[in-house]
Amino acid sequence: MSEKIKVLVSDDNQEFAKTLVNYLTKDEDLEVVGVARDGEEAFEMIATQKPDVALIDIIMPHLDGLGVLERLNSSDLEKKPMCIILSAVGQDKIT
Repeated sequence: MSEKIKVLVSDDNQEFAKTLVNYLTKDEDLEVVGVARDGEEAFEMIATQKPDVALIDIIMPHLDGLGVLERLNSSDLEKKPMCIILSAVGQDKIT
């Protein structure tokens, strides 16, 4: 039996994060190891929880999704997750 894929969810929209967590936990191969509400918390949880995958909202308070990616890129963390950026933004110019 293989280990579960550890996933971190990072989104300031609590309702969307809850929906995402509920969806992910239905898959027996995935384990949600944390939910961060802003970019600072996301980076700290990545460092401590060491997820395999991080789902990161692009627009968050304190540190946005791109800031999290930049911080991860310049960090000396031993294990960096595969990152997937999420956005509910519908305007092409912002995206």
